[in-house]
Amino acid sequence: MSTTTLLDYLVPIGRYLRLSGPNYKWQELLLSGVAQTFLVYWLFSFIPFIGGVIYMLLLVPLSARRHIQEKKIKVSSKKYELYLTYFVVITIGFGGLWGFIGHTFLADNIAEKIGWATGSPFQAELAFYTLGSAIAGLMAVWLRGTYLIGLAVTKSIFLLGAAFVHIQDAIVNQNYSTYNIGSPLIGDILIPSVLIYLMYHMYSGKERIAK
Repeated sequence: MSTTTLLDYLVPIGRYLRLSGPNYKWQELLLSGVAQTFLVYWLFSFIPFIGGVIYMLLLVPLSARRHIQEKKIKVSSKKYELYLTYFVVITIGFGGLWGFIGHTFLADNIAEKIGWATGSPFQAELAFYTLGSAIAGLMAVWLRGTYLIGLAVTKSIFLLGAAFVHIQDAIVNQNYSTYNIGSPLIGDILIPSVLIYLMYHMYSGKERIAK
């Protein structure tokens, strides 16, 4: 099996992102691209500590890089826009779906692992926010440009804010629970850092071209 074929098994949504325009039926996208990518994303989440990091910071960029090479994209800003597209679709789209499932069907378990009280209606509110961001993230399969910026900014502020709350809780209340200062906290810092980096280079590149 070639490396490119393996990438399509690990990041199935990449096949659809590489197509120019909506040259596929939405049913096929949902059943193949979305369902299969979510399955692989979910399986990687079971690898302790590093599963999600490997998927987001290694496999997603590799899939985007294949897209760039296949389409022979040379303009720097376009490359960064494409990387941002992949991160928005997968980290916000699929990450949001996973968050919705966790805060809806595993709400008490998640709360216990964070070290917070169970049964709070805020879990349901957070679940619907993550569902909304997930749907918006998946829509980036079709919508690009400034649409990506709006989603990336919103998600970055939310995640950095969440990181602040978790760190504050650890300092003030000595809450060292697994989901309070463990791998989720690392993701709350790493993902917005990547999104902000990509947004900056996407637009700084466009400014150099304009000059």
